[in-house]
Amino acid sequence: MEDKKSKESLFRQIFITQTHGFLDISKKIYFWKELADVTGGEFKVKHTVSRDLASLILKIPYKQYTIEFTESDTHPKKISCSMGAVQVFEFMISFEDTIDKLLKLLGQQDIEIGDEEFDKKYLITEKKTNFIGQILSDNQIKTILLTNNVFSFKCKYQKSDKTLQLSSLVSRTTNSKSELAELYKLFCLTIDKMRKLSLIE
Repeated sequence: MEDKKSKESLFRQIFITQTHGFLDISKKIYFWKELADVTGGEFKVKHTVSRDLASLILKIPYKQYTIEFTESDTHPKKISCSMGAVQVFEFMISFEDTIDKLLKLLGQQDIEIGDEEFDKKYLITEKKTNFIGQILSDNQIKTILLTNNVFSFKCKYQKSDKTLQLSSLVSRTTNSKSELAELYKLFCLTIDKMRKLSLIE
């Protein structure tokens, strides 16, 4: 079992690189701030000591939760939210690419939800439970994933503080407030589904 996990980790380190190239994100500042203004969020720009690299950080409240967006000149957009867990729940939705085909050879499961376009594009895995199909029964969630270049969307249980960590990595092509708002909506819709399924507090 440990050997299988080690191989999976190695493949992901090889194919999902540690560096993602340089992209000047200064032009994105204005629409990140716009979204902060309309959602009551908190927006910050951080720079390295030499001020040659920047990071964008946006925290938006949703109900009792906080959805956090981060992106830098050298790393892609990450979205995350920490929630108190009622049940252990873990899933991973990722692009059906070369690495996933290799992982299938190692015996990784692939859940299909009966949506041909979605099943063709994404590899879906879930640990022990059977809730991801109910979450993806929401067509809005599927549409946002398909149309916004979301290449990773997952939920991980943190035993140390009994929380569920919902997170996503997204293509660096998001270039408008409306696209960023769609990703915020993805998290809001998923959180609502998880609450209805009594997965989170």
